[in-house]
Amino acid sequence: MARNDTEATAVEEPRTTVYLGNRKAISIGPDGERTAYPGKQCTTIVLRPGVTLMEAAQEITSANGVWAAHSDASGPAWVAAEGPLAEGLAQLLAAHYKAELRDVERPGVPDAD
Repeated sequence: MARNDTEATAVEEPRTTVYLGNRKAISIGPDGERTAYPGKQCTTIVLRPGVTLMEAAQEITSANGVWAAHSDASGPAWVAAEGPLAEGLAQLLAAHYKAELRDVERPGVPDAD
């Protein structure tokens, strides 16, 4: 069958990834029980395509948000991000949580200091 070059090929929209230094990381089981992880962790959040800066901030910081579901700390020790919303979102989160603002380190993700 001949290929139709006029068909649009799906191109995935670039996504923002947020890294949060988590010194009290937890997981929540199906029964709602909170289980602590020992040591320093990095909570990684890959934002959904099309999310706005304010939607992302709300989804991370709200009482039922991503941070509350992954930590027993009041806020992260540090914040780093990469992608389309990285600069503004990282600054907003760092100010909100009074956390250190970091650059994303390579290779991989920032350490959990």
